[in-house]
Amino acid sequence: MKKKIKIIITIIIFLAIAGGITAYFLLRDKEDDDSGEVVYVESVCNIMGYGVAVDSRYVGIVEAQETKKVNPDSDKKVKTLYVSVGDEVKKGDILFEYDTEEMQLKLRQLQLELQNINNGITTTNQQIAELVKERDEAPADRKIEYTAQIQNLQAEVNQSNYNASSKQLEIDRQQAAMENNKVIAPMDGIVKEIDESVAENNSSLGGSDYSYGYGYDSGSSSDKAYITIMAVGEYRIKGTASELNVRSMSKGDAVIVHSRLDESITWSGTIQSIDLEHTESNNSDGSGGSDTTSNYPFYVTLDNTDGLILGEHVYIEPDYGQGEVKEGVWLGEFYIVQDAGDSYVWVENSKGKIEKRTVTLGAYDELMMAYEITSGLSNEDYIAFPEARIKEGMKTTHNFEDVMIDEATGTDGMMEDFGDIDESGEYDNIDESGMDGVTEDAGFSGEEAE
Repeated sequence: MKKKIKIIITIIIFLAIAGGITAYFLLRDKEDDDSGEVVYVESVCNIMGYGVAVDSRYVGIVEAQETKKVNPDSDKKVKTLYVSVGDEVKKGDILFEYDTEEMQLKLRQLQLELQNINNGITTTNQQIAELVKERDEAPADRKIEYTAQIQNLQAEVNQSNYNASSKQLEIDRQQAAMENNKVIAPMDGIVKEIDESVAENNSSLGGSDYSYGYGYDSGSSSDKAYITIMAVGEYRIKGTASELNVRSMSKGDAVIVHSRLDESITWSGTIQSIDLEHTESNNSDGSGGSDTTSNYPFYVTLDNTDGLILGEHVYIEPDYGQGEVKEGVWLGEFYIVQDAGDSYVWVENSKGKIEKRTVTLGAYDELMMAYEITSGLSNEDYIAFPEARIKEGMKTTHNFEDVMIDEATGTDGMMEDFGDIDESGEYDNIDESGMDGVTEDAGFSGEEAE
């Protein structure tokens, strides 16, 4: 009898164990989604890598902070040039010297013209004296006639005196130019360029900005210059951007400059100016053909220039805070679903399935639009964007192309969440508030999204 009882108990235990195993596999299979759809997941580390889009990175070159152009006066001839391209000059060094022989001839001509004017004034004053004497002796009915002649001659004297003053001013300037016939460097720097054709045809340059042959400008103009001097020691970055991109820039925007040889080497700076007046052609297909686009130059002032080399090529990108390294786990708010006070994300589990995982939120960074995750998630976890179609148990993939085309329907799985396009060309899954199903399932109300 005892033996039978033991056998019955053994059978019951065996059946219980078998039932438990069967229930486990049934429940496990129930949790797995058999729709065949997959969910694309990406590591938290990559998502919060703060990368900058390729089309927001620009090519730049290191150049001098300032250049000066020196031109000869339009009415003077250069006699001697004292510098060559590549020479280092100091402020006050002689660059070139004018031919004073021609200047001396012009001075003599001006002096003769002034002498003729003064002689004319003397002659006219003598005529006035004679007319005054005659008027005093003339009868009363002729005095008015003499008075009119005297007044006309006095007007001529006044005009001649004015002409004499103007001519004397020209003489003074010419004498000063002869005394200062050597043009000096306006700043310390290196002679970057010398255009001899400018000196040979300087009559086409127009007047000088400075008297006595000091024709300097800031180098912003595209006009030719006789001598171009480039400052040394202080560098800036000249970049170029397309018309579309340059319109999104503003003076004072923060940027990060990367070395093209080692991108880990960076400099910080701000956009100093944007030149919308001048364009630089760029061959868009790289083939040397006629298909070109116009780029606009912009200039960056750096906080420091340590390690930079004049003429070095660099990359420039907007500074969105990507240079800052944050400790802990930070995740963009659009990956977090907030429901009834709880927060969760869609995470890939160890079996390659998607699951809902509760997380604890910490501080919020408005610039990054991200929350600190204090528990429930690590930078090594793989997560999915909270699409409306996601269900627990769906298979995951690290290849984005796997979710682009659904094998069963031949349609984009993600696009299905937006609904079908109606005859008006709009998605029928977008309600009157302007919210779509995906956004609503991510835990945002219409007011929060606005």
